[in-house]
Amino acid sequence: MDAQKTGSKYALIIGLPASFALCLMALPLSHFYPFAYILRLASLKIFWNPLAWLVIAITVVLSLWQNGKAISPLLKKHDVLKTSFYFTFFVNLKLMLVTAAIYFAGIFYDWIFNVREIFLPAIPYSIISMLGFFALLTGVLSVTISLMIVNFTRGKIEVNNNASASEVTPIEVNKE
Repeated sequence: MDAQKTGSKYALIIGLPASFALCLMALPLSHFYPFAYILRLASLKIFWNPLAWLVIAITVVLSLWQNGKAISPLLKKHDVLKTSFYFTFFVNLKLMLVTAAIYFAGIFYDWIFNVREIFLPAIPYSIISMLGFFALLTGVLSVTISLMIVNFTRGKIEVNNNASASEVTPIEVNKE
């Protein structure tokens, strides 16, 4: 199997259930007062729209697949932990950019169609909360889920390389 496909395969096999579990944890956590306060203050109510969750889910799948292809080339240049960090950083970066786009689209929609005044002081709080969650998730996932994805990918690549190296080695025959 191609090394790039191996990284993408393990990224989806391990990353999708982990992403699903994080989403399931986010829903009940949003009812605790500190999180509910941040959501209300930052006007993040757009995230309870099913279309927003569908866009986020598609982004997660595509980002895991695309960045999974980069694991093999990154392993050739960097160690496992650095590769894990890069993988997590780029997956989370794409997810954060989509999340920010949904947020600003929600603010724009609320301003145009509901004729509400934009609560401008909430925008810095929302950006700070998004960046805070981005930093927290990148740090935690780099040493947990992503490290597992990178280790499985590295192990599969090494097994495939060893198997192909043993197949290529010619056998010497004595003609005496």
